[in-house]
Amino acid sequence: MSTALKNLIDLLDLEELEVNIFRGVSPKEDRQRVFGGQVAGQALVAAGRTVSEGCIHSLHAYFLRPFREQLGAWVDRERPIDMRMC
Repeated sequence: MSTALKNLIDLLDLEELEVNIFRGVSPKEDRQRVFGGQVAGQALVAAGRTVSEGCIHSLHAYFLRPFREQLGAWVDRERPIDMRMC
């Protein structure tokens, strides 16, 4: 496995803090902000870890403010009432 692939897998491996609440990490780089695709990818992983069957068919996200990496990325997944399976 390449170093880049291992780094990506590590980046998407979230820590589960509570039911439906996960914490992600960011690469150790000198960036001022976190890339939105990273946050979206981590959110997708969090959503996938909260269902026992089915598949993800869409992702909707809004990025309103710059993310400050020092606080860590928290993903709070809210379960919809109507859970249609693929």
